[in-house]
Amino acid sequence: MQGYPLRAAEPRSIPLNNSLLPEYLRMLGYTTALVGKWHIGYHTNNHIPTRRGFDSFLGYYSGYIEYFTHKLIESGQSGYDIHRLIGNNHKIEYRYDYMTDIITAEAESIILSHNTLKPMYLQLSHLAPHSSTAKDLLEVRSWKETNDTFGYIKDINRRKYASVVTTLDESVGRVVDALKRAEMLDNSIIIFLSDNGAQTVGEVHRNYGSNYPLRGLKSSFFDGAVRSAACIYSPLIESRSRISTQLIHISDWLPTLYSAAGGDPSDLEGLDGVDQWSAIKHAGNSKRQSLLINIDEQIDSEAALVGQYKLVTDRSIFSEYYGYTGNDPSYPKYNETQVLTSPAASAIASISPKLNADKLKQLRKEGMVICQNDKFSNCMNRTCLFDIYEDPCEITDLSSKYPEVVKRLSTFIDSYKLVMMKQTNMPVDPTGFPHNFNDTWMPWLPEGDLPAKCILPSCVMTKQ
Repeated sequence: MQGYPLRAAEPRSIPLNNSLLPEYLRMLGYTTALVGKWHIGYHTNNHIPTRRGFDSFLGYYSGYIEYFTHKLIESGQSGYDIHRLIGNNHKIEYRYDYMTDIITAEAESIILSHNTLKPMYLQLSHLAPHSSTAKDLLEVRSWKETNDTFGYIKDINRRKYASVVTTLDESVGRVVDALKRAEMLDNSIIIFLSDNGAQTVGEVHRNYGSNYPLRGLKSSFFDGAVRSAACIYSPLIESRSRISTQLIHISDWLPTLYSAAGGDPSDLEGLDGVDQWSAIKHAGNSKRQSLLINIDEQIDSEAALVGQYKLVTDRSIFSEYYGYTGNDPSYPKYNETQVLTSPAASAIASISPKLNADKLKQLRKEGMVICQNDKFSNCMNRTCLFDIYEDPCEITDLSSKYPEVVKRLSTFIDSYKLVMMKQTNMPVDPTGFPHNFNDTWMPWLPEGDLPAKCILPSCVMTKQ
């Protein structure tokens, strides 16, 4: 899926001969469900979630929808985009509820109706806090609720952002509480993460979030775009309540979760990811010392991280610092008691040692990125080198000081260029427009022949 994000009615996907995480977990006996965003291709029925490892799906095929109408306006076309899939059964869900609440209620229903004799993989891909195509790019659930809670935020766009994130926070609490009520929390792994940094400004997709103090916005190769916030909770983790500085790449989650589920990661061949479960569980050293951030051959931008050094050539227009610091003295102080009594914390406290306010303050301090200088090196149209551990805000370019490091990281990036898949963007296909399907975004091409696949653990060549 290298290249510009997949557009609705674009006949492109992750190729069918690539197995996805739910397919591997299903082979280990897991029930699998996806709620929310799909966005890796739906042009034929072979590419929808229930043909790619999920037993059920409630959500949208495209990259985003409107929070209330659940429509997507793209390529000058408007169409509805909420689908319920159970196996091969397909139903359009016509509803007018806030999308965050729809995802939350569906997750609660799945958890509370699940037969706990069988393991479950549940993936929630929230719309919040992505912008939409509605008049209000960020749609709040309730203006009264928003103003009553966040009236002290003078910037109305930031106030909306805070409100949308709060409903997401509420969703997390309800889901964790549902796991407790279903007596599943004591044997669960919960991962909360973002796919990229915020789009503070811009003509499209801006949501007024802030990556401060990290540099850059979504679509750039600076850490504000590519270093995302993440949290993992599980009673199975032996070393808990810690800030992890271990290097983990998004591709590591497949072998890591496959390993945690009881699979043998050595069965997984041809993956870029590495199994990090032991490092997470025991606070050991990461198995990863380097990663390729991205190569975009269309705009001649690239970046990689090897050891403490990051090399970046970024030709995007979003390579500076944007957004609010969050340190306005007029804002309410961080409330540890409110955090410790939240639904998620209360559910977790029933089975895990309870955190206290002092420990919470300590963890928050350890996880905070602080940069003393904001006069950053100009890296527009040239290559910059940063010591990302000493300089997480990518302020000081070291390329002239350490030319041998620049050469080493350039060679590392070039090694990927020899094997990388070129961008596969395709023109939008008008036959996939909603007016051809009762104003709904739907698969529109024939299924065709399926490629042979090797599905673990038996590794028998099958049709998907």
